Amino acid sequence: MNTKKEIQEANYNLEWCCSYLHRIPNKQCRIHVSQSKMEKEGIAQSAISAFESTFNSLVSGNTGIIPEDTISPVPELVHADGITAQPDSNLLAETVVLKLNGGLGTGMGLDKAKSLLEVKNGDTFLDLTAKQVMCMRKEFGQNVKFMLMNSFSTSDDTLEFFRTKYPNLAAEEGLEMLQNKVPKLCAKTFEVIFSCGLHLY
Repeated sequence: MNTKKEIQEANYNLEWCCSYLHRIPNKQCRIHVSQSKMEKEGIAQSAISAFESTFNSLVSGNTGIIPEDTISPVPELVHADGITAQPDSNLLAETVVLKLNGGLGTGMGLDKAKSLLEVKNGDTFLDLTAKQVMCMRKEFGQNVKFMLMNSFSTSDDTLEFFRTKYPNLAAEEGLEMLQNKVPKLCAKTFEVIFSCGLHLY
């Protein structure tokens, strides 16, 4: 006699299989619609191809979860006390300070990048970051590369901030790395939800 848990699992598996079979015939159509939407937004082909690969993995039933019984612990870790290398400030010339700056502060009542929130003595998070980079360059005599990983939502505000307050940093090549966007999909049908814009990743 089957237990309640076994019956629930069987019903879940049947429901998933039916849902999965329903999705497959329209898979290519859904990919095409998603690609078209991304192309209209000017998303790079490499990002569109990455989305297609992820989408195919999703509809194939791949959850992305790695079962715990398939992984093994690291046999040995190097302890900080055992590191004998001496600090070398010359390595800063090959170093990049990359700041994640893609989030809006909507949860805090803002309509702009949360890094533009004032935190101390009139300085924002971006002020502190810019000053940290400039101080590091001056102290060690190395032109440490600085980059921001912005989103489509924070790019304009952030770049305007740097053009106004830190024009030298703003003029540097490669200051901004822009995150991509992907369509929002219905969790049940995997169809594109046209009432929503593209979402960041």
